[in-house]
Amino acid sequence: MISASIQTYDSPPDLLINQDFVVHVQPKIDSEKWSQVAAYAIDVANANVTCNDFNHHSIAVASFDFNGPVRVKVTYTPGSVYVAAIRPASRDIKTELQDNVITFTLDHAQDVMLELNGNKWKALHLLTNTIDPDAPSEDTKDVWYFGPGLNHGSAYSRITDGVNLMVPSDITVYIAGGAFINFRLNFVGVSNSAVRGHGFILGPKGGYAQRELGGAIHMSQASNIHVEGVTSLGANGFSLSAGECTNVHVDRYRSFSSSGNGDGVDFLCSSEIMIENCFLRNSDDTIALYSHRWDWYGDSNNITIQNCVLLPDIAHAIMMGTHGNCANPETISNVTIRNIDILDQEENQLWYQGCIAISAADSNLIQDILAEDVRVERITRGQLFNIRVMHNEMWSAAPGRAIRNVTFKNLFFVHA
Repeated sequence: MISASIQTYDSPPDLLINQDFVVHVQPKIDSEKWSQVAAYAIDVANANVTCNDFNHHSIAVASFDFNGPVRVKVTYTPGSVYVAAIRPASRDIKTELQDNVITFTLDHAQDVMLELNGNKWKALHLLTNTIDPDAPSEDTKDVWYFGPGLNHGSAYSRITDGVNLMVPSDITVYIAGGAFINFRLNFVGVSNSAVRGHGFILGPKGGYAQRELGGAIHMSQASNIHVEGVTSLGANGFSLSAGECTNVHVDRYRSFSSSGNGDGVDFLCSSEIMIENCFLRNSDDTIALYSHRWDWYGDSNNITIQNCVLLPDIAHAIMMGTHGNCANPETISNVTIRNIDILDQEENQLWYQGCIAISAADSNLIQDILAEDVRVERITRGQLFNIRVMHNEMWSAAPGRAIRNVTFKNLFFVHA
């Protein structure tokens, strides 16, 4: 549904709704009408160390588009709310609380978490976008369009194995607001391709021998690839994986996961990479930078991670190192981490710590790293940062070569 400044979307009939959160939105100025926004029930997870398993938690994810400012009203149906906080705290968004109803204002499109009673498992994640006046509404010669609903696009017929869509060079896959797909997008050996839009990628499961690569978006030996605005829900493995890639721009990508090895965004042996404006809540590292693994080889350099909100329910917010090529050692260099909000860290392995972890193993050399303007709001279990040449026998075959020229500037533990 579209009003003068708000666009909401119907939900597919088979997608679970989180009944704990009832979400409405209205233009802030001269409006009495509220539009309801579907809040989906999505699993996230933390580690159960007593039985080597996962504790699964159902959180809420809602999305709409607007040209602001807007008022948001959230009713928490299970009962009383005594604290309602918008995170990250750096956004300085104030809430009004009356019984179990929370209201607040968004002046512009952004991604935030509404956390209730100081409990990150009782949370609504609000993913908002600016209305796109130039959004396509059908296929063109260089656009594969998926419209509202599930798999509503002619390109769906190109899938031959039920799970993998191979995207050619010079093609943009557009997943519109209110659109859902339940297959994987693959950019393999291609260039000048993209996925963009305000829609969702569900799952999928299967389709790769390495389960870690079975996420929503997979890239290999690709160049000039753009990912913008889409959201991954429930990926079974790394939500976005990329190996031996160059010139990749990941912008406003969102991801939520609850599986083992449920990383958010992983780049291996890749260079000239920009990761920005992302909201990642994952059941493993939210962002990881590695050297050799599987069939990928080579150095990684010139990587920027900026303006992101990260919530690793397991492991690290940003991890680099660990995997590499002992026979022909590789280097990770020139990595910039800037203006990052880390909402929590929960890592139980004492030899594997750090909201930001720089861990040289497998003969890797890691050098010329800058992390600045990083705010950590909570550490359930872990450390602010960890820098070590290490040999983690679970994940590596040998120690790294060295770590050098690392700068931390304006790193804050704000305890929100």
